[in-house]
Amino acid sequence: MACYKCKPVTLPGAAITSTWGTHTLGIFSEANLWAGLSFALWFVVFYLYHGLGITLGYHRLLTHKSLKVPKWLMYVIVSGGYFGLMGSPIVWVGVHRLHHQKSDQDGDPHSPKDGFKHALYEWMFDMRSVQSDEEMRAQVPELMADPLFRKLGDDHSPTQAQLCLGLCIAFRVLIFFALGPIALVANILATFTIFWSTQLVNAVCHLPNVGYRSHNTREQSRNVWWVGLLALGEGWHNNHHAVPKSARHGMEWFELDVTWYAVWLLEKVGLASAVVRPPKHLMGRRVGASANTPVESPFNFDTASEPVFVNQE
Repeated sequence: MACYKCKPVTLPGAAITSTWGTHTLGIFSEANLWAGLSFALWFVVFYLYHGLGITLGYHRLLTHKSLKVPKWLMYVIVSGGYFGLMGSPIVWVGVHRLHHQKSDQDGDPHSPKDGFKHALYEWMFDMRSVQSDEEMRAQVPELMADPLFRKLGDDHSPTQAQLCLGLCIAFRVLIFFALGPIALVANILATFTIFWSTQLVNAVCHLPNVGYRSHNTREQSRNVWWVGLLALGEGWHNNHHAVPKSARHGMEWFELDVTWYAVWLLEKVGLASAVVRPPKHLMGRRVGASANTPVESPFNFDTASEPVFVNQE
């Protein structure tokens, strides 16, 4: 029988333990929250740094000369691509210009016609079979005139890739000591994601029956929405091949192009000029509307007369 006079007894030690446990859980919960927010922030920062370094720096700025920026800014943007494991700018641009000249034909360095794995990564290990060092250098005379770019590599030898790998490791050691382990992990994951996202442009955006074609270009390029999102606008690849020199790849309202937004912002604040836009008659075309309307796919970089930066001396 229960004793109605009995009162619950709270042991001092139990109270202390309970209070300490609750406080500790609160601390750990708050710490995890801040760690998660810190990771998310650094991931976005590094994703944009490395991603725009590739899509804006290596691709639209150096390769296609879609805009002009001050020289110091060119180096800052391109550094994101280099530290994103893209290798020498001279080699990257030389290979990509060859891709436009030979798209989905014999001599295309990374067409999925030679196999998906070849287009995704195998092409990197056998470039000399489709492009000699001399041919590659001839593609990029304006970049060959840059001493820094030449030091980063001007041939298809493993040396330039090894140099890039070594500097990328040093860059991440610096991140660890300057920003901490959370920033380092975020950087590694961001680099991994954007690296393979840009490789998917080569492998997926030239596959038949994937995505859609808005322009009847001479090759088999496709617009693929999820590659467009991952690769900051590079997945609107059919649009790009229709107007290679355009700084804007997304031509429909739903074709999100983060790289173009960055170009637009740079232009608004006065850091970008001579921005090339697609012709108005190609903007906002309904998907498939141009199936029977051939679109010329121009390829004339005029490398001798169009510098990719503006000297501000």
